Amino acid sequence: MNLKLLLLFFFFLSFTSAQTDISKEQNLDASAYIIAGDSLNKRKDYNGALKLYELGLAKSLDNNENLLAAKFYKKIGVYHHTKGTYELAESLYKKGLVLDSLTNNAADLYFNISLVKETIGEQDSVLNYLEGSLNILDNTVADNSAKSNIFLYAGRVYKDLQLYEISLNYLIKAYNGYTSLKNDKKLADVCSVLGNIHNHIHNYNQARYYYNQALKLQGESKSLTGKGRTYINIANTFHSLKEYDSAVFYYNKGIKLLKPQSLNLASAKYNLADTYVRIGKTDAAEIHFKESIQINRSLKDTLSLLYDYNGIVSLYLTENKLNEAKKYIDSLSVHAVKVSDKIITLNYLENRAEYFQKTKNYQEAYTSLIQFKEIYKIIFDSQQNETIQSLHARFDHSNKNNEILKLKLANRDKELVLLEQSKNIKSKNLLLISIILICIILGVSYYFYRIRQENIKQGLKIDKLTAVYSGQEEIKKLIARDLHDIITTNYDGLRLRILALKKVERPKDEIDKITKELKDINQQIRIVSHRLSPLDHIIGNRKFTDIIKSRLSEFQLYSKVFVELENEIPESLNDTTAIFQDNFYGILLEILNNIEKHSKANKLTIDYFVDEEKQINIVFRDNGIGINKKSKDGVGLLNIKQRCEILSGLCQIKKVESGTEVQLVFSAKNIFKNEAY
Repeated sequence: MNLKLLLLFFFFLSFTSAQTDISKEQNLDASAYIIAGDSLNKRKDYNGALKLYELGLAKSLDNNENLLAAKFYKKIGVYHHTKGTYELAESLYKKGLVLDSLTNNAADLYFNISLVKETIGEQDSVLNYLEGSLNILDNTVADNSAKSNIFLYAGRVYKDLQLYEISLNYLIKAYNGYTSLKNDKKLADVCSVLGNIHNHIHNYNQARYYYNQALKLQGESKSLTGKGRTYINIANTFHSLKEYDSAVFYYNKGIKLLKPQSLNLASAKYNLADTYVRIGKTDAAEIHFKESIQINRSLKDTLSLLYDYNGIVSLYLTENKLNEAKKYIDSLSVHAVKVSDKIITLNYLENRAEYFQKTKNYQEAYTSLIQFKEIYKIIFDSQQNETIQSLHARFDHSNKNNEILKLKLANRDKELVLLEQSKNIKSKNLLLISIILICIILGVSYYFYRIRQENIKQGLKIDKLTAVYSGQEEIKKLIARDLHDIITTNYDGLRLRILALKKVERPKDEIDKITKELKDINQQIRIVSHRLSPLDHIIGNRKFTDIIKSRLSEFQLYSKVFVELENEIPESLNDTTAIFQDNFYGILLEILNNIEKHSKANKLTIDYFVDEEKQINIVFRDNGIGINKKSKDGVGLLNIKQRCEILSGLCQIKKVESGTEVQLVFSAKNIFKNEAY
C-alpha cells in the first residue's frame, strides 16, 4: 500500500514539472531563440542553431513582430550563404528587407545580398545593394564591427570602380571605426587598401607610407602571410620609383614569409626576377623566373605561367640565348594567342618578332609585327572605352550625390522654418490674445511669402539646371560625333593601309606614317577625354598655378605661339575650389586648342585683374584671323560657355581688330574656398 502511494506521488510531481516546462516554452520571448541559436553557433552546432532560428521566425511572424522576424531571416540566410546555396540565401535576405528596410539589420541584409551578387558574378548588382546598406549606415552614429566591415568592403568596391574619392571617404570611416574598436588587424587591412589606391594613382611615396603603417599594425599579428604581402607591396612601390636595390631587399623579405607553392609566392618571384633584369643581374633573374614557372605549373595557373614564359623569353633574347628562348616561344605558341588577357598575346608577339629578327627570318618577324599591331589596336580601343565609361560613371555618380545633397538641404530649410514657427507660437502670452492673433497672421503671411520666394528660387534653379543639362546633352552629342568620326574614318583608313602593306615596296616608310597617324588619333581622343574631365589625371599634389604655367609653356613650345602674361598668374588661384579649378582648366584647354587649330595666331596675351566689385577678370587675346560663324557653333566654344555657366560666371567671346578676345568674369565669393577673400 505504501509503495503504491509513493509511486503515485512521483507521477504527480513529474506531471506538474512537465506542465511547468510547457508553460515556460509557450511564454518564451521569440528573441530568446536568437541568443540560444547564437550560443549553438559558437559551439559549431550549426544545424541545431538553424532549428532554433526557424522556430523563432515562425513565432515572431505569428506575433507580427516584423523587425524580429527580419533578424531571423538574416540568421537563416547566413546559414545557407555559408553552405553555398546562394539563391536561397538571397531569397531569405530579401524577405527580411520586406519586413525591415530602415534599421541596422536592414543594412546587414543589403550588404549580405551584395556579397552574394559578387560571389555569383553579378557585378552590376553589387553596387546597388551596397549603396542601400551605406545609405542606412551613414545616418547612424554608433561604431561596431559589422558597420566598419561594410565601410571597408565599400572602400574596396569603389576602389575597383576607380571612384577613389568615394573609396577614401569610406576607408576613413572604417579606419575610425576599427580605431575605436582597437582592432589592429582590420586597421592594417584598411592601410593596405589605402596604399593600393595611392599606388594605382602613382602616389608611390604615400602608398609606401600606408604600407609601412600596415606593417606596424601587423607587428603583433601571427599572420606571417599578411606581413609577407605587405613587404611585397612595399617592394612594388620601390620598383615603380625605380629604386631597384630597395625593391630587391623587400621582395626577399616578403618571399620568406609567404606560403610555399602559393600564387602570391609565384607572383613575388616573377616581380623579383623582373627587378633583377632591370639592374643587370640576369643569372638571378633566370633563377627566379624558373622558380615562378615551377610553382605556377604545380598550381596549374595558365595565365601566370604564360606571363612567366614571356618574362624568361625576353631575358634570353636580351642575352642572345636563342635556343633557350625558342623552347619557351614554342610553349607559348599553343595558348598565348587564345587567352582572354591580350597583354600576354602582345608580349608573346613582340618576343616572337624579336626572335625571328635575330635569327634573320624576316618574313616571320614581319608577320608577328602585323599581328602585334592588330592586338595593340584591340587593347587600345578597349582601354579607351573603359576610360570613357569610368569618366561617365564618375560624372553620373557626382550628379546623383549633388541632387541628394540639394534635396537634404531643402528639407532641412523647411524643417528649420517649421521649428521657428513652432517656437514663436509657444512663446506667445495667452493673456494677449489680440497680439497672438496678429503674430499668427504675420507668421502665416511670412510663411507663405517664404514659400513663394522659395518657389521662385526653385524655379530659377530648375531653369538653370535645365539649361545646363541641355548644354551638357549637346556637348555629349558633339563628343559622340567626334568619337564616331575618329573611330570610323581614321581607323578604317588605317585598317585599309595596314592591309595594303604587303603590296608596298617600302613598308617601313608606310609603317612610320601609320604610327604618326596613330599618335594624332590618340591626341584627338585625349582632347575629347579632357573635355569630359580635364584635370583629374594630372592634379596630384601639384599647385594649380604650376599646372597652368606648365600647360602654357608646353603650348608655346609646340604650337609656336608666343604667350605673354601681362600680370603674373596669382598664387591665390591655388585657394580656389576643386570645381573651379577643373572647369577653368577645361576652359583654358579649349581656348588653347582653338588658337592652335583655327586662329593662325603667333601671339597670345593673357591679362588677370580684380575689378572694384571684387570680380575676377581673365582676358585671353590673340592676333589671329578672328572668330567666324562656324567657330561660334563649335563644340570647343560651347564647352567654354557651358563651364562658365556651371561656375556662375560670364563669358564674352568677340572678334577684335587684331584677332579674337575671350573675357571671363567670376565672382570671388563663388570660386575661392575662403569666403573672406
